[in-house]
Amino acid sequence: MGTYFSRMSALTFDSSVFNASLPQSGQMDSYAQSTLVKALQLYSDGKYSKAISVFQQAIGYSPTSTAAINAYDYMAKSYQQLGETNKAIETYKKSIVADPSLDTTHSSLANIYYSQGDYSSAVKQYEKAAKLNDSSANLYSLGQGYMADGQYNNAIKTFEQVRRLAPTQPYGDFGMGQVYAKQGQYQDAITSFQKAIKIAPQYWNAYSEMGYALADSGQLDKAKDVVTTLNNNNSTSLASQLNVYIYGKTKPQMTSYSYGEIGTPFLTGLGPGTQVSSLGNLNLAIADASQTFSVDFQFSKPMDAASVQDVLNWTIMRSSGTFASQNYNYGQPLSSTETLLPYRPTAVVYNKDTLTATVLFTVTQNSAADATIDPSHIQFTFNGKDATGLAMDTKANEYTGYSGFA
Repeated sequence: MGTYFSRMSALTFDSSVFNASLPQSGQMDSYAQSTLVKALQLYSDGKYSKAISVFQQAIGYSPTSTAAINAYDYMAKSYQQLGETNKAIETYKKSIVADPSLDTTHSSLANIYYSQGDYSSAVKQYEKAAKLNDSSANLYSLGQGYMADGQYNNAIKTFEQVRRLAPTQPYGDFGMGQVYAKQGQYQDAITSFQKAIKIAPQYWNAYSEMGYALADSGQLDKAKDVVTTLNNNNSTSLASQLNVYIYGKTKPQMTSYSYGEIGTPFLTGLGPGTQVSSLGNLNLAIADASQTFSVDFQFSKPMDAASVQDVLNWTIMRSSGTFASQNYNYGQPLSSTETLLPYRPTAVVYNKDTLTATVLFTVTQNSAADATIDPSHIQFTFNGKDATGLAMDTKANEYTGYSGFA
């Protein structure tokens, strides 16, 4: 019996010796930190898959340490670099469980949701970040989230907070301008962007956004001035994008006239009293004869072919205007020999490569073979649309040989 108890005494568990052999928390934090450094080097070298494995090791050493939180962050970034967005989201969620008090983690998770178009989820995370730290940066991100999610009133209120917190920074006014533009309140948007520019005269994004608002409000010339300003200050990318947008908003125009290549050219330079028989070939000298004539019009933009070729979108009339010189036959009484052209063309052919419409119409001789006409005051009008659906610019959709385009 005594021998048994003495053996048991020899085998008694000494907890102090065992505890001393375990790595202490400080050591684990140190392991986590050194492992994190190795992982960051792999991340820097673009070896994202290997980096993820080492980041996981760092987290395993000390799951709630600062090193682990950093490891979660860069592990999520590595997943994003690999295009594995869902894994990045899950990584940030685990980081939040480990330490829910960091606004930066919520913001990073929100940014992923935002980039994926999941604005509702993004807003929830931006709200949590702003609750933990109501900095102007966090509030600005929250405002952007509200705007993307269609919560315009909340966005305005949030950007107003940004403006109060950072009155010497342009971001509050800039954000408000964006929201106003989204709502179609273009003048309010322009005013907000101007305030942002006044605070930060070299804030080229504000110039650019103001240019879009100007274009949307129909102030295309002022929008083009913004393009010039951006180009003059080496913001060529912003200028180019805005210029393309302005082009899309610019209504199409008829820019030039030429004699038609199909049929007989119609000589619009000839004035009142022109003999119809002199316009075409000898057939028009015959009583009641008719002949097809054509004119070509150049457009400023690609047009909707069906719209251009629809004869119902064209009219051919005797011109009239404020001054006698603008009127058919200079406003003088018409001779009984005066011929009348058809109100609609016979046909219209559109060439999408040259942006040209060839308008075909018929001129008819009278029964006495002495018909007259004033080609210089024949008015051709087009009321169709371009390839994007924009209607013609009414300042350049009419042509007469005397006045040109109007």
